[in-house]
Amino acid sequence: MKRPMIGIMPSKYGEAMGVSWRYLNALWDCGNALGVILPYTTDKEKINEYVGMFDGFLFSGGIDIDPKYYGEEKQFDSVQIDEERDSFEAAMFRPVYESKKPILGICRGIQVLNVFMGGTLYQHIDNHMQTIPGYQTEQKVKVVEGGLLSKITGKTELITNSFHHQNVKELGNGLICDAYSEDGYIECFHDTNHPFFLGIQWHPEMYYPTDPAMQNVFREFVGACNKSL
Repeated sequence: MKRPMIGIMPSKYGEAMGVSWRYLNALWDCGNALGVILPYTTDKEKINEYVGMFDGFLFSGGIDIDPKYYGEEKQFDSVQIDEERDSFEAAMFRPVYESKKPILGICRGIQVLNVFMGGTLYQHIDNHMQTIPGYQTEQKVKVVEGGLLSKITGKTELITNSFHHQNVKELGNGLICDAYSEDGYIECFHDTNHPFFLGIQWHPEMYYPTDPAMQNVFREFVGACNKSL
């Protein structure tokens, strides 16, 4: 059996880089996909090799993207930036997008996807950082009827977790809102011009074992990656 391989954009911790094991388990449990952490690079040859090697790409959570990428200066002390990661993901995005291979963005990931599609962010918002563990959910999210998330989950409302202080402001080119929070912030979108391009603001990898709707999110993503084999 040829197993789908998903390239994951990691965070950097000093001289180490990595992602939560929960992403890896979600991909494996919901489609037998192997998640692989991608070392940072801006070398075009390496990036083209990444794009050719992997069947899909996951832009994971982490600290904030530099506001310069959406035409602003840093406005809040809460904004944390890693230029090395930003440069890597900026270099990766267009080749990945143009490959038409499936793309899933989670937390920071949805924000990065929006920015690289020409959108903007709220640099800081309050009341979206829960204090209970991530496997517990308390935020109500309204799902837009007829959207990609609605088709995947079969739901009109979800109860999610919430761990962020930035949020999508103006949607990027071709992006459509799939869900929004009770206080009106965009929580999910998809791209109408791409075979599978989904951004999610919450962290489904933290609680998918007990939530069939979130299992379906990963299952649909991996299923789309299977088609690109």
